[in-house]
Amino acid sequence: MISIGAVYHGPELQGSEVNRLIMRTSRTLKELGAAPKSDGKPWVNAVFVVSGSLDQVDFEGLEFGDYSKKDKGVVVKIAVSESVIKQGDISLFLTESLHGANAMAFEFFRQKGEIFPLREAEELVAKTANQLQAG
Repeated sequence: MISIGAVYHGPELQGSEVNRLIMRTSRTLKELGAAPKSDGKPWVNAVFVVSGSLDQVDFEGLEFGDYSKKDKGVVVKIAVSESVIKQGDISLFLTESLHGANAMAFEFFRQKGEIFPLREAEELVAKTANQLQAG
């Protein structure tokens, strides 16, 4: 129902705080049972697009990416600008962005006559946020 991906626009981002937090968030979601594609339900791939030394994110907030009718999956791209990284609480930003991606997926699939499992996806994001805060 939800998965996480990332695009990093700079080699300096490998091993950075934002990279570690995105990877930890992704692992936590998987451990909690987020399983896109496996049950035939619509799902969302939240892709964090991180500004770096090679390129800057060319959009703000969240926007739709690709859609696979066959797999019932939609990509929601999430802009991670340098100012977001410098602001501080990246884990809060990641969590809020995942809630936004869920909402966008819900509406996207509603318009297609499909039912996105919003309650389940939101519960997973909330549990993930709790685990991230716990350390």
